Amino acid sequence: MRIILAGYNLDISLIEQARTRAENPDAFTPETIAVAYARISRDPSPVTQLREKSINDIEAARRSARSIVFDMGHQSVAEHAVFNFDILDISRLCVEALQWHRLCSYTEKSQRYQELEEDFVEPAELEGEDLTLFRETLSEQFAVYREAYGILLDHFRQKHPDMLESKRDSKVVEGYAKEDARYVTGLATKAQLGFTASGRNLEYVIRSLRANPLKEARDLGEEFYRQAGAVAPSLILLTDPVEYEKEFGRPLVEDYFTRTHSHTETIIDEIVQGYRDIPGESEPPFPSSGGVKLLETSPDPDHTTLQAIIHAHSREPVESCARMARRLMEEGERAKQVIREFLRFSNPWEAATREFELAHFTFEVVLSAACFGQMKRHRMTTQLLQGYEPSLGYTYPPSVIEAGLKDSFERIYDRTSEAFTRLKGNHPRAAEYVLTNGHRRRMIVRADARELYHISRLREDAHAQWDIREVAGDMLDLARETAPLTLMLAYGKDIFEEKKSDLFT
Repeated sequence: MRIILAGYNLDISLIEQARTRAENPDAFTPETIAVAYARISRDPSPVTQLREKSINDIEAARRSARSIVFDMGHQSVAEHAVFNFDILDISRLCVEALQWHRLCSYTEKSQRYQELEEDFVEPAELEGEDLTLFRETLSEQFAVYREAYGILLDHFRQKHPDMLESKRDSKVVEGYAKEDARYVTGLATKAQLGFTASGRNLEYVIRSLRANPLKEARDLGEEFYRQAGAVAPSLILLTDPVEYEKEFGRPLVEDYFTRTHSHTETIIDEIVQGYRDIPGESEPPFPSSGGVKLLETSPDPDHTTLQAIIHAHSREPVESCARMARRLMEEGERAKQVIREFLRFSNPWEAATREFELAHFTFEVVLSAACFGQMKRHRMTTQLLQGYEPSLGYTYPPSVIEAGLKDSFERIYDRTSEAFTRLKGNHPRAAEYVLTNGHRRRMIVRADARELYHISRLREDAHAQWDIREVAGDMLDLARETAPLTLMLAYGKDIFEEKKSDLFT
């Protein structure tokens, strides 16, 4: 066995220093590793030599990459190239567009831990009276934020006097106030984050952002293309229709990105207008808890999990596994014993095993923008979003009510909703910039049991933010009713060991 570290991320300043001294500065590109690995399938040379070959002839490497990735369709090769971006001064709304993409990494400035300044993105779509209204509304939001932060800080200091003795705990108390005051700040508030993506995923992100209705998101996609394309032109190619047709002599089909959503929205608008008021049988109510409805599950989640465990740890065909799982379920306690023993060595820090991926659960969730900012990080779930909708009401942090700030929050929420309604007439998508973290939207979330374990451990934990903790708790309460065996250890990290101990005593 030979294991060789072939490369790793470096800061751009170090790369530029090395390039200025190098005989072959063009070799400082992730294309060399991507092409070397692509050649492994057909060239018997040691991979160390393949990397050396790519470095010594960059143009040949780039021709190979274009042929392998685009002519042959082996786009996974581009996953060996990795890009890191510092992203500053984009809006929270634009962050949502970027973080919609699953297989990338994001670390974002937290509004929970940092005090916010009156610093926001002005949408390019707004001008004249609309822009004036937008500016006035954002300024009012930040004025309420500043006032609320001071009042909430006093509130939490009085509520947790024992936490003021150490600097560390005092910072936690300050965080409580920042966390709840931010609910009145707008989605236009500036953010910053670190973003990492493979070449393949970056290309998809660029194409998607270029078709986004927000100019800010389209500009972000263009900047990714400009900077990454300069470093790895053979890999970031499926994003530019002109360059693609020049290279391959055939058009780049962009309808999927540029037309799918707008075309579908037109059709759905017609259906909603034409069918909404047609008399007919009403749908039976879905089981619900708080702002969460359980829409659908596997036909029998516990049976599905048992079947998966038996199948993965035996040599039996699936029909036999299903029959044995059914018999265990009929015996009741025996089924519980099997799953319990399977969970014996689980802990609150590691993912549940893949056997729990076959049982699935689908929810509709009504949640605030602040809460969505955390839910969207569970990118292995399926998430389908509606736009923000003021008619769904607003989210009030409990501390805001306790500190007597509800009227102030309600006034700015209402003022913001009025501004949104006025802006929406001319700018249906850009109007969302003005909305606050307390405004709500509906989303559908589909998760398997393995992911629900992760959500529970992270979001039901006592240290989790209160808003996502409530939503996660409602989701798990509904899911546990249908899958009590599968989810018997789905609890927050803070009580996991206690629950596990109870289970095995």
